[in-house]
Amino acid sequence: MKPILMTMSLMIAGLIAPGVAFAGEKKNHDGECSAATLYGDYLFTGRADAPAYAHTAGLPSVFAGVYTFDGEGKMSGVSSQSRGGAIVVRRIVAATYTLDSECMGTITFSGGEKFDLFIARDGTEGNFIRIDEGSIATRTIKKQ
Repeated sequence: MKPILMTMSLMIAGLIAPGVAFAGEKKNHDGECSAATLYGDYLFTGRADAPAYAHTAGLPSVFAGVYTFDGEGKMSGVSSQSRGGAIVVRRIVAATYTLDSECMGTITFSGGEKFDLFIARDGTEGNFIRIDEGSIATRTIKKQ
């Protein structure tokens, strides 16, 4: 009787353990997105330009760094930048974001810059485009 109980106990533990191991995972597997779809570290690159009619100091600019999303609507990160040839190294950035069930949303940086978000349903990558009037900027993210 004891060997049967031991075998059954091990089988039950084998069925429960994977569920417990993945219970804290924030990824959304049902095809709909939410703020939780963006969770963890993402490498990013980006570019900003001036409209053809304007000469703006610091443009064009290119960016690279890491964004960390908390799955609850907040993002922090670090970015190195070349702004018209002037170099900014390891600048700390912060933002808040929303993401709807269609994997689209907005992100607003602490400086006020606002982007529309378009995120893959599995949360592994996405694109941003700045939506402030008179601005030209994009970002691309990829989960690490």
